[in-house]
Amino acid sequence: SSLRSSSASLAENYIQPHYKEAYRLAIDCLVKEGEDSYRNFIKEEGICGFLSEEEISHITESAVQPPTSIHSEEVDCKQDDTSSTGTYWPTHSDTDPPNLDLGWPEVPHRRLKTSIDLLFHPPRQNSPTIKEVIRKHIQDARQVIAIAMDVFTDVDIFKEVVDASVRGVPVYILLDHNHFKSFLNMVEKQDIQIQKLRVSNMRIRTVKGQEYCCRSGVKFHGGMGQKFLLVDCQKVFYGSYSFMWSYEKINLSMVQVITGQLVETYDEEFRTLYARSTVTAQFHTASVNQCEMKPNGKMDGYLIHSSNPFERKDHLRHTLDFSFLDKQYQNAFLLLHGTFINIIYLFLFFAHM
Repeated sequence: SSLRSSSASLAENYIQPHYKEAYRLAIDCLVKEGEDSYRNFIKEEGICGFLSEEEISHITESAVQPPTSIHSEEVDCKQDDTSSTGTYWPTHSDTDPPNLDLGWPEVPHRRLKTSIDLLFHPPRQNSPTIKEVIRKHIQDARQVIAIAMDVFTDVDIFKEVVDASVRGVPVYILLDHNHFKSFLNMVEKQDIQIQKLRVSNMRIRTVKGQEYCCRSGVKFHGGMGQKFLLVDCQKVFYGSYSFMWSYEKINLSMVQVITGQLVETYDEEFRTLYARSTVTAQFHTASVNQCEMKPNGKMDGYLIHSSNPFERKDHLRHTLDFSFLDKQYQNAFLLLHGTFINIIYLFLFFAHM
């Protein structure tokens, strides 16, 4: 009796998977012969245009043709007769997922009560702006800053993130692969050399969306739409706010500020995204010195870095924390440290003469 009622309940809640073979064939026409072929096909089939102009542009611009050595139309996408390219085919990798090598704190989320507050832009009466709250929490971060963002071009937020990494807070940034160039342009305009970010207390990687494989072997992928900031694995900012000037000034947006047990979901989601992320060519590890001296004799603060990463189970901070020092003492420490390194180099030079 209970088994029957359970089966009936499942049948009631069952939703028929949405799939249309005509859509698959139309996309095949688009990637093989272009937009005109796609429009002719949907007209002949009597179906409405199911792709937006933005989607058509994305597919045609990002579609990757199969290697010319392929003799069969379906070599790249092996599938049985019942399968279709309307299904996403995940790519499995032989390589291990990347480690959170700068460290990742453990927080007993399940013991905490979930709390959610809302922030809006434009802000409600007597409320701070979304950007002000985000900047303040980045400034107050002590254990980790994890950012998943579609577009990141806000120079003020980026400065706060860099400052946090300099004072010893591990920073992980995941960006949508399709918009990474915008981030790169922003960084270069700030006169920050990419080589310096490679060895800083910061990891910057990109994430692609699901891959769609056509029967002909043509492939294209989607984007990463997640937008959230995780601070010390204890608080999450999640919503429609992108790290861009337009979201600070002119776009309407809303953000949830989450604490407690629900943060565990975002903690897990970030680590899942990180596992599927890749390093772009600009951020491949370079054989550069861990500490560089500027022409003025000062050490470059962006290169402060710990060579001893710790495992996730380690609750202690693994990087040098300058947050308790006054600025003048920080600068003095850095200058002395740089001078000490120069003395060592001179000693080695004369020793080999």
